[in-house]
Amino acid sequence: QVFLDTCLSRYHSKIIEAGASIGAIGAQSIGEPGTQMTLKTFHFAGVASMNVTLGVPRIKEIINAVKKISTPIITTELLSEQDELFAAKVKCSIEKVVLGEVAAAIKIVLRSNQPHLVVELDMQRTERYMGISSDTVQLSILNDPKIKLKSEHVRVIDETKLRIYPTGTDKSKLQLELHNLKSMLPKLIVKVDEV
Repeated sequence: QVFLDTCLSRYHSKIIEAGASIGAIGAQSIGEPGTQMTLKTFHFAGVASMNVTLGVPRIKEIINAVKKISTPIITTELLSEQDELFAAKVKCSIEKVVLGEVAAAIKIVLRSNQPHLVVELDMQRTERYMGISSDTVQLSILNDPKIKLKSEHVRVIDETKLRIYPTGTDKSKLQLELHNLKSMLPKLIVKVDEV
């Protein structure tokens, strides 16, 4: 009952009288957090990975009720604050992981009769991101519509290594195709949001 009484008294204190200048009050209400949001940018200036929509663009998103906000942020408290591996597993279960994050190296091999790319996975990083292996990376490469490779072009050598062969047979264009593949692979999504 005390809670309901408090809510009711606060509701009555917020009611605006007839004839009040609500435009100026509304503008003030938007202007003050807009200033605070702009100043908050300096708070995140030292954090390289932070990319947050603040100030007027964020206010526009709120007012227009944008369905897909430009920089969504999830802040959550973990039950086990001391376990770094658990935190990494939670992180990877709610965000996408690209090949560049889990690959130790992506190299072009030109010395063999069949020029190809070698993708080496970093075991320490793949352990942090559950469910990522050379087999899942192979599936991601084959399912990517931009890369357009078939199963005979992507071979799993072992649990940390893959070989990727170009589709073209024209020897003058092989090097260009390999360089294009090498630039596309680090951005390839190998694990998508599960939540």
